[in-house]
Amino acid sequence: MNLTGRPVDVHAPDGTRLHTRVFGAPDAPPIVLVHGVLCRIEFWQQQIEELAEHFRVIAFDLRGHGASAAPRVRHYRLDDLAGDLDAVLDATLSDGETAVLAGHSLGGIAILAWARRFPAHVAARAAAVALINTTPGDVLRHVDFLPFPERYEPIRWWLARLGARMTRMPTPRRIPFRHRLVARLAVGPGAPAAIAHRVAELATTTSARGRRGYGVMLVELTETIDVAGLSVPALVIASTHDRITPPGRSVDMAGALPHLVDLVELAGGHSLPLEQPAYISAALAALRRATDSLTESPALPVSVEENRM
Repeated sequence: MNLTGRPVDVHAPDGTRLHTRVFGAPDAPPIVLVHGVLCRIEFWQQQIEELAEHFRVIAFDLRGHGASAAPRVRHYRLDDLAGDLDAVLDATLSDGETAVLAGHSLGGIAILAWARRFPAHVAARAAAVALINTTPGDVLRHVDFLPFPERYEPIRWWLARLGARMTRMPTPRRIPFRHRLVARLAVGPGAPAAIAHRVAELATTTSARGRRGYGVMLVELTETIDVAGLSVPALVIASTHDRITPPGRSVDMAGALPHLVDLVELAGGHSLPLEQPAYISAALAALRRATDSLTESPALPVSVEENRM
């Protein structure tokens, strides 16, 4: 499939232009895909190709990513992400129409921030949500990578904040061991090398403003977002070897959701839409069909037990 789709003119509340595309039949049930940090619409390529046959798939580049505009660094806050998502929903959904919202990593945080900022919009715009490789906040303290002893935690935070600010520097295409680092941090053991290469390729296209803005935001995101306002059915999908958003964070989040459909743990790292693409596509399709038929919970793919660890 050519991932051009149909363009939609969308601007966030602060005027930031958001690159938005719609795939599939115009009258099909909608599924909205929200990518993670350092990614863009193409991260969801396999889901778009599979889901657009039966659904209307709406995808957009978060501010500072892909073809969306990159505002100044101070405009990368949770409320900005919430406003981006709300603007996309307002521009792509008709009156009274609800969508399944699927967020990966930062995309899941954006959905949680949206539900907190616009509680009255949740039931009006969302039929259900899927939170994939995501966390309710307090990001740095739970990252499972180069852990520091607790007494040195302030040093770790200082180094992380310094590194986040340095990400505004241009990213060269050739960085020694770049793919090895990405493979260790963003994908699970045994994943094909092509997946790590794909993640690294996506990261290099993120704007310098976006890299710095999100880096600082995530390092300083020490709060835990209250998920009680996410009142629609929610599916949580975690992975066994996720170093960025460890599965324990998904367990905590799932326990606080008012209408949990299921908590699924799959084999893989932080990039399940790339590592387990068929499962993710099937799970989103099942969630969409369940909301259309008003069933209590979706019939998840039968392969789920094979993917649990």
